[in-house]
Amino acid sequence: MAVEDERPWAVVVHNDDVNTHIGVAYAVREAYGLPAERGLMLADDVHNAGEAELTWCSGREQAEETVRQLQLLGLRATVRGTSRG
Repeated sequence: MAVEDERPWAVVVHNDDVNTHIGVAYAVREAYGLPAERGLMLADDVHNAGEAELTWCSGREQAEETVRQLQLLGLRATVRGTSRG
């Protein structure tokens, strides 16, 4: 495993012209298990800032799997590597 893969990775949800607040809240609940209330707060952050970090993962593969699940539910999501940690 490369050192790059061991650093923290952010799962980022991006604003789009397709998903509603309720749709974002539903998708993060289905993919990540967040309560609906927290999902709506995340949707507000996405709408207001253009993106929001859903979670941090200790490995790149875990972050990519979460992103894949979000994308299957129609969200625009990406993995962002950081120097954090």
